[in-house]
Amino acid sequence: MLLQSTDTGRLLIIFIPQLILAGLFLFLAIKLLRRNQQRPTLTLCMLYFLSASGLIFNALHVVLAVFQPENVALLLVIYFLSYFALLFSPVFILTFIISILRLGDVFTIKKQLIITLIYGFIVFIIFFTPNGIIFSELWRPSYSWGFLTLVYISLTVFIVLPTIWYSRRLIKTFQDKMLKRKLIIFIIGIYGMLSSIYGTVLYLTWQNSLFSSLWSIITTFVIIPSAIFIYYGIGREL
Repeated sequence: MLLQSTDTGRLLIIFIPQLILAGLFLFLAIKLLRRNQQRPTLTLCMLYFLSASGLIFNALHVVLAVFQPENVALLLVIYFLSYFALLFSPVFILTFIISILRLGDVFTIKKQLIITLIYGFIVFIIFFTPNGIIFSELWRPSYSWGFLTLVYISLTVFIVLPTIWYSRRLIKTFQDKMLKRKLIIFIIGIYGMLSSIYGTVLYLTWQNSLFSSLWSIITTFVIIPSAIFIYYGIGREL
């Protein structure tokens, strides 16, 4: 995820898996939409659609960086779209969990929209952190440690901690052992998705060859099961 390369062979190694992952997200989103179009379903679909969009934009950025490196404005716009989609998508994990807690009277569409817009604004502002993202001559992005800190703080405070809180409440509402088991699978999936974001941001910040090589492999094996766990844990039951 969010990887760059200058070698054509390595480009294909990056490009193809990202499109496969994007295809998986889109496939799961379409399966959900075919079941129903209630608010929890649409919310979960946004997680899948944004994740897929971020991967597609990033794959496009990788290709353009190789074949049109002089197109600065377009490369910056496409990278921003990739960055924003992938870092904005976790807000729909949180709002999905709250919505299935059957708090419809309390957690109205208006409140969901407010939370979504506030987090989206924060993600937008962080992108413009001075010297936060530096591109090499070959358009490989490198994040500063200050940028990583801002991303980690916003993700942890606004998404991860509330998600942990509400997921624990959600578990307590399930009495049936089978449903509780499926819920645990779902929660493992969302933690996997969130972990992949932490890992990717660290990958783009910490210039360590061993970690970079390991994460390039690990990330795919984290994201695919996580996306499937989310769907088969609860998504399919919507």
